[in-house]
Amino acid sequence: WEGLVSGMLYALIALGFVLIFKASGVFNFAQGIMVVFAALTLVGLYEAGVPAFLALALAIVVMFILAFVVERSVLRPLVGQPDIILFMATFGITYFLIGFGEIVFGGDPKVMITAPLYLPKGAITYHTLGGMVQLQKIDIAAAIIASLMVAGLAIFFSRTRIGRALRAVADSHEAALSVGISLEQIW
Repeated sequence: WEGLVSGMLYALIALGFVLIFKASGVFNFAQGIMVVFAALTLVGLYEAGVPAFLALALAIVVMFILAFVVERSVLRPLVGQPDIILFMATFGITYFLIGFGEIVFGGDPKVMITAPLYLPKGAITYHTLGGMVQLQKIDIAAAIIASLMVAGLAIFFSRTRIGRALRAVADSHEAALSVGISLEQIW
């Protein structure tokens, strides 16, 4: 069970890697540190006294701003360059964010234990086959949330105009251009 839940959460991160790679053709090594930076932002805001839900909303806003700045200042100017240059730029972004994160949040481990995000606590216990199985309620919630996010992405990619455009670009840049999809907008 723990492996399944961890795998579902890792699958969400992997889905982000795949989406970026399929759309741009570049494996973004900075994505992992961006996930860490989002978590550090959330915990840092919460430790500073910001209520948990507001800290979550602000962390999302911070990550949108960070993604916009990275895309406009680093990645967009490199469009059309050899893939190795884009590849190396994502390493540079990674190292920059590691240093910037340590400057802003410090180098000590962070824990967000008491956040009132209304996530379930405790475990559900099953007695079966002469033994006992305990499923943590937080793990069940994580599995449900991850499943809903994947389902939401599936609906987004199949039912929205931008989702279909992203799929077209992922399949073939040339074909997407031939039907009038702007690669710059999608990237």
